[in-house]
Amino acid sequence: MLETLLWWLLAAFVFVLVVGVAGYVVARWLFIRTAERMAREVDRRVGDAAARTFTHLANYAHATGIPLDEANRFFGAHIDRLARLMDSAITLPVLGKVGLDAVIGLVPVVGDLAGTAVSLTLVARTLRYGPPATLVSKMLSNVVVDLALGSIPFVGFFADIWFKANERNAELMREYLSSRS
Repeated sequence: MLETLLWWLLAAFVFVLVVGVAGYVVARWLFIRTAERMAREVDRRVGDAAARTFTHLANYAHATGIPLDEANRFFGAHIDRLARLMDSAITLPVLGKVGLDAVIGLVPVVGDLAGTAVSLTLVARTLRYGPPATLVSKMLSNVVVDLALGSIPFVGFFADIWFKANERNAELMREYLSSRS
């Protein structure tokens, strides 16, 4: 009788474990898809205005002419490192890579605003390389989605873990710099 009960408990534990892991994977997949759609929609709706606003700054940066090797060196030394620090500084066993954005996001309101300020600093630093306005609007859209989703209680923690706006923006800049060469 006791042995049968233990087998049933073990089977229930395995079932709950499998359902929990599958639920986590599905929730993460759905969340990332939704966040990416939100970023595309924000870019589509306000990207044009953001592009017009930042075009003058981007053109000025492009006109100053930063050499490509210096841009790649500076990018690797500053922007890429800061993006990693904010989004994937350490690896946690179940959650994966977590950065300062998720940790400071635990502080209501102030944490999300501080993370957004750092993200906007990264976008402002990329203007030195003279990126096209469409790239800047995509980067700003990532920051807006990160702020919007990060400010939702409980969900915001997972938003900061799963939707890594700074790393997405760093990847966009890496692609731009490699296409420039």
